[in-house]
Amino acid sequence: MSRLKEIQALVCSGLYYLTEHADDEATADGFDIYDVEHGILTGKIRRTWPKGGKYEVIGSALDGRHIGVVCRITNTGKVRVITVYEDLPK
Repeated sequence: MSRLKEIQALVCSGLYYLTEHADDEATADGFDIYDVEHGILTGKIRRTWPKGGKYEVIGSALDGRHIGVVCRITNTGKVRVITVYEDLPK
């Protein structure tokens, strides 16, 4: 199973959580937990940090905006969402 599919399966099973920082950042950009879920479930991995085991997933929020989610899979088999942001074109 690909790492993206593993992350998506864990999110589908409810085995994920947002850090306080991720929750604050999501709120600041007008996203809620449903946007984060939808972003992960519709997303693709754009970047990885192999040393830290982190993944940047870019997907779409429920309102159609692009959402970026940086996460990792913990030792206990959950997805820890580290930060969330609106992925604006450069």
